[in-house]
Amino acid sequence: MKSPIPHRFSQWLAYTYDVATSSGVMAVVLIWRYRFEPKPLPSDMVWRATVAFAVITAVVYPFLRLHRGLWRFTSLSDVLRIAQAVALANLLLVPTLFITDRLADFPRTGLLIEAPLLVLILTASRLAVRVWRRGDLAAALRFEDRRAPWAVIVGDHAAAADYLSELRRPGGQRFRFRGVVTASEPADGGLIDGVEVLGGLDRLGAVLQAVAEDGSEVRVILAELRPGRALMQTVVAAAAETGARVVRRRGGGAVASPVEAADLLDRPPRRLNHERAAALISGRRVMVTGAGGTIGSELTRQVLALGPAAVAVVDASEYNLYAIDMALREAGAPPVWRAELADVRDRVRMAQLFDTVRPDVVLHAAALKHVPLMETHPSEAVLTNIAGARIVAELARDHAAVFVFISTDKAVNPTNVMGATKRVAERTVRAICAGSTTRAAIVRFGNVLGSTGSVAPLFERQIVEGGPITVTDPQMVRYFMTVQEAASLVLQAAALPPDESGTGGVFVLDMGDPVRIDDLARQMILLHGLRPDKDIAIAYTGLRPGEKLYEEIFYADEAVHRTDADGVFSAYERPADWADLEGPVEALITTAWARDDAETLHRLGQLVPEFVRTPNPG
Repeated sequence: MKSPIPHRFSQWLAYTYDVATSSGVMAVVLIWRYRFEPKPLPSDMVWRATVAFAVITAVVYPFLRLHRGLWRFTSLSDVLRIAQAVALANLLLVPTLFITDRLADFPRTGLLIEAPLLVLILTASRLAVRVWRRGDLAAALRFEDRRAPWAVIVGDHAAAADYLSELRRPGGQRFRFRGVVTASEPADGGLIDGVEVLGGLDRLGAVLQAVAEDGSEVRVILAELRPGRALMQTVVAAAAETGARVVRRRGGGAVASPVEAADLLDRPPRRLNHERAAALISGRRVMVTGAGGTIGSELTRQVLALGPAAVAVVDASEYNLYAIDMALREAGAPPVWRAELADVRDRVRMAQLFDTVRPDVVLHAAALKHVPLMETHPSEAVLTNIAGARIVAELARDHAAVFVFISTDKAVNPTNVMGATKRVAERTVRAICAGSTTRAAIVRFGNVLGSTGSVAPLFERQIVEGGPITVTDPQMVRYFMTVQEAASLVLQAAALPPDESGTGGVFVLDMGDPVRIDDLARQMILLHGLRPDKDIAIAYTGLRPGEKLYEEIFYADEAVHRTDADGVFSAYERPADWADLEGPVEALITTAWARDDAETLHRLGQLVPEFVRTPNPG
């Protein structure tokens, strides 16, 4: 809640209130105290003492910054500052009384009564405002740990106060706060929970530089729960100039963890329909192919959280299968899964699995996806991405299972083998399931940040090794999303009703705005407290085989509209007739089994006329 009056004016109000209250308390105490004396009230002494105390407090209170505390954020440090100010004012009053030669009339117990009463009134006033404005009186006690590292908070007043309040809870992180830098409100002084407001974002660099000159370790804490990309980049850049590390709040608690590459995407939160996803999974038998990969493993985790009857975790890689199996055991996942070593290319093995598992839902994430590698291994790409998808789709159709195929934005107007094989697989899956009781959902999305083979882990490793970071082209852009969001939206899309074809549909996840790879590289360098082109060099290597500067997510002739699942579009395209498509697909697969790469590429181009390969720059 923003203050209804300007902060400068509120400071003057606080100053006037404190001085007036102090004078009033002094006068009342003296008058009340003389009720117990046999002699009449010395009005002249009361008047002189009250005026003298008013003058003293008018000087002492600003000196101790009593008026700068924002009352709605009152904390223990503010209470201690009040006690110090009142104590100092009373100490200065004693010699003043000697000078005025009225000490004989001043009651000796007057100060013993006035001082604690004044502290109580000034404190109660502030706490009353805090309770009225924020309702969190119990959170107002905090002591500073002198051994803790220094920290600067970035955020508006409310976000900073919430974070400081959370720190008082058991287990909260400990810092010594140099101050608060405001991100979106006028910053003209004040105290929040005893921490000084230092100014706006334009002051952040100078504040961090001052701390760095002391040789102290410092953290920059983003108190905003959803800082925008612009704010994030400004803070990260300022911190990198002094080697400070940036951390941010997550989940509204006190824990501040390092900013990661995924935080730079600034993607809006999605309203996920957990009931719809649960209706798809709960109590049903699920098979996840490619379950050891980045997407497959996250799908497996999210599926297990939705109460399935059984989950078959399938992967052709022994290591990947072992890794996901151990991860699930260590995480205490419900013991309803079984790890199955199987290759989607092997029809006999997959048929055996389907007969054993009898899945109700099949999530097909198995794929070969590394673009440059698939350029030099087109037959292998066809066998996994097309033949494997065909086998699993036909088995899912024969078992009347819901079939979900994970596709990619690279399938749209492909310039590489991987994208072209995914495009053929999209058409194959839809054609196979058309006219059957199997609902086939094709889910198309872009790059998953942090997935195997993606740029983020590569950049991370290159930064740790001291650089250089290799960027193909300064103008290259890509769509990114986190693996958690991708998996959640896959399940949302899979649970949607079928499109006009009646057999499922092509669903495209909302990838937000594309991100320049060069910008991502520079921001990741800054996240490490380093400077691009100075501490870490950036080398531009040129496009690799099959790459293009930008990706697309829809075909021009696809009828695109939003679905009622937040973050999911439907891209309608009439399914091909399997009787017409089966022959060319079978011929392509047969050629791939013969490992005739040249003929495989030729047949692939016939099936995807829009497939124009990016020439090999080498």
